Amino acid sequence: MRLSWPLIGRTQQIHAIEAAITASAPGILICGAQGVGKSRIAREALSWAAARGCTTRWTAGTTSARNIPLGAFTSWAPTGVSDTLTLLRGVIDSLAPADSPAQVVLSVDDAHLLDELSAFVVHQIAARAAATVILTIRDGEPVPAAVEDIWARTHFERLDLAPLDADDTTRLLSEALDGPVDPTAAQRLWDVTGGNGLYLTNIVEQEVADGRLTRQDRCWRWTGELVVPPGLVGLVESRIGALSPSVGEIIDALAVGEPLELGVLQRIGERDAIEEAETRGLITLEPAGAGIEVRLAHPLYGEVRRRSAPRSRLRRLRGAIATELAATGASDDIRIVVRRAALSVESDLEPDAALLVRAAYGAVWLGEMTLADRLADAAVRADAGPEPQFIRAHALSWSGRGAEAEAVFAAIDTDALSDDERGRFAFLRSSNALWALGDPARARSLIDEASGIATETARTYVTAFMTVFWFAMDESAAAVRAAKALTLHDIPVVGAEIAWVLAQISADAGRTGDAVADAAAGHAVAARALDAPQMRFNIADAEVSALLLAGQIADALGVAAETHRQSRDLPGTAQLLGDAVAGRAALGAGDLPTACLLLEHAADGLSASHPDGWGYRYRIPHATVLAMRGRSEEAAAALDALSLVRRRFRMLDHENSLARAWLAASQGAISEAITIARGAGERACAKGQFAAEVLCLQTATQFGDRTTAPRLHQLTGITEGPRAGVAARFARALADGDAAELSAASADFEAIGDLIAALDAAGHAALAYRRLELRGSALSSAARAAALAERCGAVTPALRQAGEPLPLTEREAEIVMLIGEGLSNREVADRLTLSVRTVESHIYRAMAKTGTSGRDELAALLAPPARTQ
Repeated sequence: MRLSWPLIGRTQQIHAIEAAITASAPGILICGAQGVGKSRIAREALSWAAARGCTTRWTAGTTSARNIPLGAFTSWAPTGVSDTLTLLRGVIDSLAPADSPAQVVLSVDDAHLLDELSAFVVHQIAARAAATVILTIRDGEPVPAAVEDIWARTHFERLDLAPLDADDTTRLLSEALDGPVDPTAAQRLWDVTGGNGLYLTNIVEQEVADGRLTRQDRCWRWTGELVVPPGLVGLVESRIGALSPSVGEIIDALAVGEPLELGVLQRIGERDAIEEAETRGLITLEPAGAGIEVRLAHPLYGEVRRRSAPRSRLRRLRGAIATELAATGASDDIRIVVRRAALSVESDLEPDAALLVRAAYGAVWLGEMTLADRLADAAVRADAGPEPQFIRAHALSWSGRGAEAEAVFAAIDTDALSDDERGRFAFLRSSNALWALGDPARARSLIDEASGIATETARTYVTAFMTVFWFAMDESAAAVRAAKALTLHDIPVVGAEIAWVLAQISADAGRTGDAVADAAAGHAVAARALDAPQMRFNIADAEVSALLLAGQIADALGVAAETHRQSRDLPGTAQLLGDAVAGRAALGAGDLPTACLLLEHAADGLSASHPDGWGYRYRIPHATVLAMRGRSEEAAAALDALSLVRRRFRMLDHENSLARAWLAASQGAISEAITIARGAGERACAKGQFAAEVLCLQTATQFGDRTTAPRLHQLTGITEGPRAGVAARFARALADGDAAELSAASADFEAIGDLIAALDAAGHAALAYRRLELRGSALSSAARAAALAERCGAVTPALRQAGEPLPLTEREAEIVMLIGEGLSNREVADRLTLSVRTVESHIYRAMAKTGTSGRDELAALLAPPARTQ
């Protein structure tokens, strides 16, 4: 299968070449490894030059033409010429005529393969400034002196091309495949190709053709083992070349165990062989801590060698490396433990059950759930008791493979477990039923079966699960009552989940200090207990929620930034959760472009493995962002898709409702939006979620609700943080029509970091000043609202109304916006629960006030700004 591969991640280099061509510089030297895109960039530069009217020439040095004089320029050589001087002059004049009216740009690919006469031609053209010359040179190849002289004497600018980084590789894959790529697949492809474009295109096209890389639910996913295309195998093998037995031993050791500390490698292989491998560019040595770390020069070298070397040799080398790692001073480091165990599973060593169990826990902690499953399975086969089965099920559950986890649980002989083990078993199995299988009734049934176990530890597990269960059922008060008997540090693994639950409950209630303290305690438990890293991101999400709801938005951004940074060091799901937490913080701060990008990426990836869990949870804020940006059709589609998801726990009512309120507002149904937001606030109040109530009422006020001030004033004494106070002042100013106070509220919202609310307060201030006929102040407030909208990328009802000084009532403006969305009079009536005649009357009066002669002309007066992408 052939795909279209755009040029990604090379903007700086392309601009440098374009600048050189514009300045008629002597030339540019592009250096890099095979496959990084040197030729592609040179061709792109030639295309750009041709579009500017330049005369362009392209040739390439080749191995076959290297022994032919002027082999690279045969096409430009004059015929019937017998002496060398005339021949060279003819080639130069043909390539770059002295009387050419257009600038000439000459590109020579693989210039290190030029013969001497071809090199002389290029040198003369550059020296005479007859053309701007673009040369590409492959790293690690010997360069003849005549070729090197070209750029040394004529002062070429040098560009060194590195392979694409992981982010650019993901972007390239998404563009080429025309859709989002599962982050785990993107990371695997980057790991195996090292960002080399040639290797990437070959592998991806082969994997797509063979059906291992497929589109599933909008997202491309990679299943099965990599099969390196035969053509690429030959290319890699030619690059590796013939290996002596001792050098082959070094390369194969790294193929199964890289990176290796130099001292470890020296004890496994011969020092001379290491030096030869380095000299040939097959390995790299880099400082790492207090030592030197050795890796293969490219990941594909390992892929090819693992498939060609004898299995017996690879098993022996894995065992030797594992043994050496065990003898190092860092052998107890959990990462070393995991590496030792992973190597030992496929080695000639006897299985070490204790090592495998500890390593399986370590793999869970590192977020390597697939490896954790494999190590735990090996521990089961090594007769390590029930513990590895617990780990296997736990890892499968966190991976979204709930049915497989349940099968592992069902196979455990509970009669052989101690009472304490049965308590933990019940917690883990019930948790899997609740979160991974989405079956609360089954989860409750399972934990009830364990409620009669007499030991204190077992009862603690039961109580812990009931805390989680009541939280999942949106019964916060019951969850808090259950949690009173628990001490977080007394419950390995479970304690982090309890901390998340308590932090989120405190966040919604407006007890910000408690939420932050619970989050800190949870992070400490997670670090000690080798729990899954995903729980750390749940805890961070709760802490960010607490800070956003309180109006401590700078602090929320700080927590999110640190969480996002930590996620970059972890694989797969953890990276997506880092994006999601950062995206929610960006949404709360009003940075809608960043929020949209992060949340879309996270929601797409998480929906694949956890459609009714994290996928559902983060599609809600993504839909909210879309609505805030005026992309109402996309927001409506996203929320319609969510309504089809069968989610039976933690319904996220206030977030879901606010997403739907923003959608209604973006469609012009302002009164509907206010009703939705206020209803969500009332339900939040009934559940004791007072900080959530503040945000709901603040949002209703942003839409124009003038009834929220009294309740918001009460909430200032119930919730922590500055938000409630600012929202209450905003609501009072809107109710009073106090333009100056609305302007002050806008400044207050900006000060706490809520730019969307600052924008809306400024919009309402503009409307209030306009009603007072203070035109200058109205224009200033409208300009402030527009400037904030530009910063946020937002399109809100208050912004639209502030920008249009129309003599319409709020109901008339609402109806005009709805007909602008394409609704018929009947549809408007149904949406606003009015009669068709009432709608027609409002439209008639609005047309009379504005002097318009039809529905389309009237609707255009309040047409939304261009959609922000």
